[in-house]
Amino acid sequence: ARTRDTVAQSTLELDARARNLDGAFVAREAARSRRVLVVDDVMTSGATLAAAASALRSAGACHVANLVVARTA
Repeated sequence: ARTRDTVAQSTLELDARARNLDGAFVAREAARSRRVLVVDDVMTSGATLAAAASALRSAGACHVANLVVARTA
């Protein structure tokens, strides 16, 4: 779940995207000891996936994998 509103990632330069999402997600206790798949439609910098995975690992997920439909440069 999001903890706060963020600026749209598409409006930011690549180096600003990770900073924009710092602390923006938190995962529920239900993630503890689970294997979790994060699905994203389009990946550019990977910042959103990294932030989601970090929140899931902090909540105790034992494995986090990402599935991306499209990759942009």
